[in-house]
Amino acid sequence: MVVMVKLDGLNIVKARGKWYVYHRDTKKALLKGFAGTKNDLLRHLGTSEDFDAAYKACKKRDLKRTFPDGTLGALIQWFENDCPKFEALAEATKKEYRAAFLYLSPVWAAPLDIFTQPELYDLRDRCAKEKWPRFADKMIAAMSSMFSQAVKRGKMPMNPAKGIDKASKADKNANREWTPTEVATALNAAPIHIKTPLIIARYAGFRGQTIASLTWREYQDDPSFGKCFRTIARKNDESVWVPATKEAQTYLASLTKTAMTIATKSDGSPWDNEVQMQTAVSHFLRDMEKDGKIGAGTTLHGLRVTYAAALRREGAGTGDIAAALGDRSERMGAHYTRHVENEAKVIRAFESKKT
Repeated sequence: MVVMVKLDGLNIVKARGKWYVYHRDTKKALLKGFAGTKNDLLRHLGTSEDFDAAYKACKKRDLKRTFPDGTLGALIQWFENDCPKFEALAEATKKEYRAAFLYLSPVWAAPLDIFTQPELYDLRDRCAKEKWPRFADKMIAAMSSMFSQAVKRGKMPMNPAKGIDKASKADKNANREWTPTEVATALNAAPIHIKTPLIIARYAGFRGQTIASLTWREYQDDPSFGKCFRTIARKNDESVWVPATKEAQTYLASLTKTAMTIATKSDGSPWDNEVQMQTAVSHFLRDMEKDGKIGAGTTLHGLRVTYAAALRREGAGTGDIAAALGDRSERMGAHYTRHVENEAKVIRAFESKKT
């Protein structure tokens, strides 16, 4: 009896009591004659460095295939290699897009005209089941960004991914404002290579991608505030000037400069990219959460929200807050501080009871 199972680009075959694993597209054998149960096999596939290396090698060869014009594969290759829009994306976004496109590898040879909106909804739903809803939404976002650029260049008549509903429900707790206790607890426990990004996010409001590349040259003297940050927001190329708060100045004065960048790895060298830095910070925060020291939903980006909320409570308007955050739209200032507005309404309601 032979059982064939498809699993993320693999063909898993059981013959004469042993397991054989092949890469579906290249037909290359990645594992032969494995003895054990199905769970034993899956555990081995997830832990074997030799299998992982062989699997990734097949994926890389697969990515180098060429596809005829008018196919999804050809469009993806154009978008990743020749489209300025993709090159301008943050490294974290590029990583998400590449993961989404890799998921689509079984249909790279398909012509673009089959990707109608109904077909994309089916694809989104199938992806949500095979992976998870947020991944499915990111896949659609990646396709929509690519299709939008393709329309502008006459490669497609329209963007069928535009306006597709999300498969996942928004997490109201995601990127929330931190409590003062959570901030103090995390900063007290964090090693320097984690504490530096946390300090800059909380007391300068920068995004992770800006923090990872922020240099000492961009931390400058200022006649009114003592120190300030002058930089370019990596997400939108917006020029940003913000005063350095006393907390930021005190902390940065205590650091030893080991690189051109302010935020560095534990060995004092620059982070390879923002993804590496954000991953390290996330692991630290989740460990703190597991130990019950901070709550769920605490993220590096949440400290940017905390920074904006503090400015709002001190009387800053939403337009001023957006400028301090390096956002072009006043709407973003309101977005980050809408919960503060609700707090103010509640306070007014209770104060009115006193009169």
